[in-house]
Amino acid sequence: MYSARELARQAQPAKENAPLQRAAKPLLKPSHPTGLLRRGLNLWGATAFVVTSMVGTGIFTVPALVRHATGNGLEMLGVWLVGAALAVCGALCYAELATRMPRAGGEYQYLSRVYGPMWGFVSGWITFFVGFAAPTAASALAAVAYIAAIAPGWNANAPLVTGLGITQGGLVAALLPLAFAFWHSLGVRPSGRLQSILMVATISSIALLVAAGWLTGRGNWHGITQPTTAAGSWWVALIQVSFAYTGWNGATYLAGEIEDPRRNLPRALIGGTLIVVALYLALNLFFLYALPLEAWRPDIAVGKDAAERLFGTAGGRFVSAIITFTIIGSLSAWTAAGPRVYFAMAYDGLAPAAFKRLGAQSRAPIVALFAQAGVAALLALTGAFDVLLIYVGSGLLLFSGFTVAAVYVLRWRYGAEDDSHFRVPGYPFTPALFLLLVLVSCVQVFLESPIPTGAALLTLLAGFACYFIGRALGWFKADLALLRHAASSND
Repeated sequence: MYSARELARQAQPAKENAPLQRAAKPLLKPSHPTGLLRRGLNLWGATAFVVTSMVGTGIFTVPALVRHATGNGLEMLGVWLVGAALAVCGALCYAELATRMPRAGGEYQYLSRVYGPMWGFVSGWITFFVGFAAPTAASALAAVAYIAAIAPGWNANAPLVTGLGITQGGLVAALLPLAFAFWHSLGVRPSGRLQSILMVATISSIALLVAAGWLTGRGNWHGITQPTTAAGSWWVALIQVSFAYTGWNGATYLAGEIEDPRRNLPRALIGGTLIVVALYLALNLFFLYALPLEAWRPDIAVGKDAAERLFGTAGGRFVSAIITFTIIGSLSAWTAAGPRVYFAMAYDGLAPAAFKRLGAQSRAPIVALFAQAGVAALLALTGAFDVLLIYVGSGLLLFSGFTVAAVYVLRWRYGAEDDSHFRVPGYPFTPALFLLLVLVSCVQVFLESPIPTGAALLTLLAGFACYFIGRALGWFKADLALLRHAASSND
């Protein structure tokens, strides 16, 4: 093991990072020694992580909530288009940040090296509880809801432990992230192969579902323009849509294991996001075509309801099986991505040293994998899907805003004349649009749903408190002053 001071002393600036070398205040040191993680993820695998991170629980659960909160189908599609704009703008900004700092850890790396180790620590704290553990639990709960729909005689809500509120479905949901943690502990290459298979299956199954549904001729398009009284908030609906788009930054967490990251990362982020935007719009049109106005209700199984309308009970069960498989794909991606953040934090001395432990052969962060899966399993036992949705969406939006703002800081400090990294098209307007939508959305959703949004803010404040307490008590193994001023280098 190397100390933070030894790592900083050994770091040698690379030519491809020339603008950073000229800076008066250099960025944070690399989060791990060269070669510690294995660069075994190609462009296809990185794109697969983006697509499977995004397509899952949200698109098969959120549309009913959004339709319930909007006046007609066109307004519903408008919310999804605004959410798509957020995702694409965010992916463009993250592509620049990721090619400037192509290492494992995502937001942790960017915030640490731009704002300082305190912000990196808090982003890692948010990532652990809000960014991955809670969405993984929500995905597991949604998967169980669909499994119950296709499993005759099984009641997922049947109590398992009397008096504790733990159900049979909750237990299954808790076991899923643990099972995927085991698979991803085998290494990044097996992880990439699994996600590639899941991506191809996801895209194919959704395309088949949409095409078959339209060819039945059993639906109609009247619901798109048919007005109704909105029963919710447009801004809360946007937060829920943002949850559905969660994952557009999925490849950045594994940047330290992607081959040729300066070339492959932008392609994976932007290409994967655009693929998902197309799939989401097609699925929303499919739902509007399949379900008449009176059938819409805030129900998490909207995919099953639409399929039964067009294909009958047997077809509905078959499609529920496809949806279950798709949701499991996102659960798998999140199980793999998040632990790379805790690994990077541990190597900077800002997280327990156990999180930097790698498998002897797999070179995967095995302790971090099972720690996140364990928290997700506990959250899944609660079964509180709707509360998790807003809690997750508001927390992620807030920190993605801080991260996108880092593009402005980097441009101001170092300029954009270097051609070795991706540059955001439409700068400075692209990040400004993202930040404006994030700001308005967070304020509105706090006013309209203060409890789950307040919980996300309390989680954020708790992270700051833990940082200052940990620094005062000497919990961190890093030299914080050294981390703040250490020179940067590239792997």
